[in-house]
Parts: sequence; C-alpha cells; structure tokens
Amino acid sequence: MAEAQTTPETADQFALRMVNTVSSGFVSLGIAVGARTGLIAQLAEADGPETAVQIAEKANMKERYLREWLAIMVTARIVDYDKEQKTYFLPKHRVGVLLPDGAMGSMGNWSDFVRQSAMVTNDVADCFKNDGPKGVPYSAYPDFHGWMGNIKEHEHKSLVSRFLPTIPGLGEALESGIKVLDAGCGRGIATLTLAQHFPKSTFIGTDLSDEVIQWASEESNKRGLANVTFQVHDLVKMPADWLDSFDYVLVWDVIHDQADPETALREIFRMVKPGGRFSMVDIKGHSELADNMGNPAAPLLYGVSLFHCMTVSLYFGGKGLGTLWGQELAAQMLHEAGFTDIKALDIPHSPVEIHFLCNKP
Repeated sequence: MAEAQTTPETADQFALRMVNTVSSGFVSLGIAVGARTGLIAQLAEADGPETAVQIAEKANMKERYLREWLAIMVTARIVDYDKEQKTYFLPKHRVGVLLPDGAMGSMGNWSDFVRQSAMVTNDVADCFKNDGPKGVPYSAYPDFHGWMGNIKEHEHKSLVSRFLPTIPGLGEALESGIKVLDAGCGRGIATLTLAQHFPKSTFIGTDLSDEVIQWASEESNKRGLANVTFQVHDLVKMPADWLDSFDYVLVWDVIHDQADPETALREIFRMVKPGGRFSMVDIKGHSELADNMGNPAAPLLYGVSLFHCMTVSLYFGGKGLGTLWGQELAAQMLHEAGFTDIKALDIPHSPVEIHFLCNKP
C-alpha cells in the first residue's frame, strides 16, 4: 500500500535529492557563519561587486577563509559571482531573507539555530536509546537565550503597530491603565516594549531562567521603566495570590516547550481576571503529520522540535508536545483549560506563528 502511494522515483533521483539535502545543511551553517561574523551585513551594504581581497580587507578577515565561505554562498546561488572579474555581489532582494530584521522569517536566524543544533547532535542521538537520557537540558544550549532574544528584538518592533490592533480595544485599555502578565517572557522584550509605550499600565514578566530575568531587570533599569518588574517563576506553579489578577496575559512561543502544558494553561486561566483576555502565540501548523506535508517550513520546524523544543520538555519528564503540536490540539487544550471564544488569528509579520486570542468568562 505504501509503494502505491509513493511517487515513482529512481535510486539516482533519490540520491540527487539527498545530495541537495545534505548540501543544504552545510549552506545553513555557512549562512550562520556569515550572520555571526557580520559578513552578510557587510555584503548587503556593498555598492557593487567586490573581489575576495577587497571584502576581506574591509572585514579585517583572512582572505582564504573568506574565499571558501564565498564559494559556498556562490554555489548555493546566494551570492552572485563574475568569473571574469572574480567579484562577488549579494543582490538586494536576497538581503531581507538573510538578515535578522526578518525575525522569525529570517533564514539567517534559523541557520544560526542549525549551528546550535549541531552542537547537541550527539546528546539528542543518545536520547533515542531505551536506556539513554530522557532529554537534553537547557544548559546544553548556551546561545539559546541570546538567539531568541535577538529574534524577539526584531519581531517585537511591530508589536504595538501591527500585533495589538488585531485585539479589539486592547490598545485603548493599555493607554488607560491595566495589569498585564507576560509569562515565559525570556529576556522580556515584549514586556519592555509594551511598558515603554504604555506608562499607565503595570507589567510583570516571569520566566523559569534566572539568567534571562536578570538580563530583563537590568535592561528595565537602563530604560528607567517604573511600571515593570521581572520575577523568576515556573509557569506551572505561579504565586497563589495572583488569582484573578491580570486583565491581559500573554505567552509567546512558550506552551509547546512546557513539561506540563495542561497545568500551565490552567494556571494562566486562574490568573486572568473574569472578563479578561489571554493571547497565546505559538508555532503555526497542524497536529496531523500528513496535514503539514505542504508546508515548506515543516522539516525546519520538526527539526527545531527534535533538537530543542520536544527534547527539553522530555528532559523534565514532560509531555514533549513538540514544536508542531498543531492548532487543532492547541485549541482543544485551551478549551479544556476553561477559555472561551477562542480565535486563531494570523500574525502579519510572522508567517510561521499563529495567535490564539481567548476570553475568560
């Protein structure tokens, strides 16, 4: 039956497809190097084609390494190459796809996550064994918080101008003054952005990580924000006296990582005031594997899941929902937690995320 459902393919055709696949892995690492060293940004600013020597001199880098990196970029059809002049040029229409300003849509950002994933490949492989570890701890990803913070720094530039208008009346309520919780806030970029724009509202950001809360608190002090505090809390065990405390609660790319997502959602429901609202932003996709076959980003998202999201959840003995737990299961779990009027909304600036807007009766 399986053979009948498979498109006919020769061994040579499959081999070529796998050569392209494995080559793409090295291209991803090359893009990560280009983003990390600033080479992509430098090529983006060039007025015209340049030789490897000229690029190396500007970047203060070794020409031989740079030339080999450029060879990857050229054969991957990312950088254009003039054989006669031996010059290189990054066309402007490709720049936005590679630079971090694209946030969740930036292949420069995702390629850096491929680099981080390569560092834990052996650890993840060990988890497959019946007698192997349950998962991989957050500590195995030393660059993760910085990577995520960088994405949010760019993504949340449009938080006030594009995300808030999708929630009727919230902008006006924030102007008047309400109480807001950003749970699992990471470095608190969303919290800081909202607190700066709406001084009459009060904001609390929480996260399990001492490291990111310290970073967020220091950043808040630098910005002189008096209406925001950051606290270390586990989302499945929030302060008892926060019952019915918040007019609006936000979680952004948090729930699918949780060891106990059902309890986390029940805790959020407990903390929202009656009549209050909850925004859960998570990865856009479906719960059934077959329904994700047409999504060109599906291998990327399942890869992020295997090499981080599912694995860190299982490390804590958790459910291991995975990145593509899907909007069907997400809506079901929100309903079971008690939320009503659940709407699944697109996020204009983020093609791989979806926004569930809910009410607490």
